[in-house]
Amino acid sequence: MKLVFMTYYIGMHQEVRELLDECGVVSYTHWDEVTGRLSCGEPREGTDVWPGYNAALQAVLREETAEQVAAAIREFNATQRGDERIDAYFVDIHSAIRAASDPDSCDVPG
Repeated sequence: MKLVFMTYYIGMHQEVRELLDECGVVSYTHWDEVTGRLSCGEPREGTDVWPGYNAALQAVLREETAEQVAAAIREFNATQRGDERIDAYFVDIHSAIRAASDPDSCDVPG
């Protein structure tokens, strides 16, 4: 399993959600209004000097899904200009305790 941690301009959240949906990712954690500087562009600190915010998102994925997400992010970034791209970091997960039995979905009682 892999943990993907992404940061991106907050105005891109819908596009990031669509990217994850297309890759079959349904379980993630999202943070609004985070501050910092991506690997490209200017800082976003929510101040008069450095206005705006970024967002952050993490998801735990199967290896195959992580590869699919990485490819989708590369493709997305290749079509973007300036600082409207995604920084993504993939980390190996050695163990996890999850609420759902399937790492890519959520078991909802019917």
